Amino acid sequence: MTGVHSNMEFSEITLNSKHLFDQYMKKHKPRISELTFTNFFAWRYYYRFRYAVISDLLCVIAAPAKKQPFAMMPIGDVNERNFEEAYNAIRSYFAEKGWKLCFGRVTRDELAYFRDKVADESSIVYDRDNSDYLYNTRDLAELKGKKYDGKRNHINRFMREHTFEYVPLECGLLDECARIMEEWCRDKDCSCQDGDYCERNANLEILRHFKTLGCKGALIKVDGEFAAFTMGEMLNEDTAVIHIEKARSSINGLYTVINQQFVQREWSSTAYINREQDLGLEGMRKAKLSYHPVTLVEKFNVYPV
Repeated sequence: MTGVHSNMEFSEITLNSKHLFDQYMKKHKPRISELTFTNFFAWRYYYRFRYAVISDLLCVIAAPAKKQPFAMMPIGDVNERNFEEAYNAIRSYFAEKGWKLCFGRVTRDELAYFRDKVADESSIVYDRDNSDYLYNTRDLAELKGKKYDGKRNHINRFMREHTFEYVPLECGLLDECARIMEEWCRDKDCSCQDGDYCERNANLEILRHFKTLGCKGALIKVDGEFAAFTMGEMLNEDTAVIHIEKARSSINGLYTVINQQFVQREWSSTAYINREQDLGLEGMRKAKLSYHPVTLVEKFNVYPV
């Protein structure tokens, strides 16, 4: 088996890879936010993704410049037989590169495939910082009940102090989104040196290609000026994923307004909203918890022997 796969070609991701990725992800019924072509494409330079189809499974490997390489769980209609073949090919590839074998972003359900491949439980590490926040769509759209009192207060204050307009994203508004993104970056002092985790660059990639990527977006005009934008897409049959949400932080309640408006107007037919991970950032964790997720979609790193 090892010999068969030793010269396996892993390819770089381009826009032309979308059809192939979509085909395999549809079979996989993804629950984690990473499993959209949008995320693979937007982050392809940072993670230096490569992919190959092995035993009718899509295998993706990440080799970021400043972090440990890892493989994703093979994507598609996974069973024990094809998983074993894909696993052995990935293992050979890592060995050739001289890398320690690691599978990242593995869900709890998928851990079963690795049980006979790890020495003990210490080889399976919970990745809290990358676990996704999953919300009931109705909760985010309605913000009902005592637990959302603070959110409703933010919105009421915003409505008293400002006029606003919700504008669906069209190609002619991409420059406005880019301007909001740059403004956000100046506030946050984005670091976008080579090899850095650069949200700005990834988001600009999504903006440039949002129609081809199949994303929907919206902007909020506050007192006549565009001040926030957001983008998302369907993750699976009943769940939407929100990829980007940026707003002028000096306008109180604007994040709360765009969050609610986008869900109400674009995603009311879904059951759940995945708002991705918090990356271990304290402010983001607090903000995401404050919307009361129904669950965290847990992810694990697996280090086989």
